[in-house]
Amino acid sequence: MKRVIYFYPKDCCDYTIKDKLRQMGINVIDVRICKYVEIDFYEDEKIISVLGKPLFTNEKLPFEKLFFNGRFWESHEILEEKWRVEKDEKKKKYLQALILISASMIKYCKGQKEISDSLLDRALSLISELPEELLPFFYISFCLDT
Repeated sequence: MKRVIYFYPKDCCDYTIKDKLRQMGINVIDVRICKYVEIDFYEDEKIISVLGKPLFTNEKLPFEKLFFNGRFWESHEILEEKWRVEKDEKKKKYLQALILISASMIKYCKGQKEISDSLLDRALSLISELPEELLPFFYISFCLDT
């Protein structure tokens, strides 16, 4: 089965939808509510009969478009791919901080504010260890690579 994310308007449902869909036999991985309601699941057409057609699905977009549109799970996935292959330790630490920021936002969108704050603290700690003058160059380099 293929894993997909469907995006619905923010006002379509709340966090209880995860349990409701699971009770209907739909293999839901997670539900995140931010700019949109994201339903992360293993492909099942039943979801469309329950919620209707999604606004869109997880399409391939560059990191910055995903992140700045509140699609933190997908931006997190892109960052992890880059982090795994990065050789430069400073760039790797920068990417790790961005991963933690994305993870923090995911937790925030799931209503887990304490975990979100903890992840954000860890991200800021990593960033504070990096030379300040390099941060803009890391960001530009990363955006040009995606």
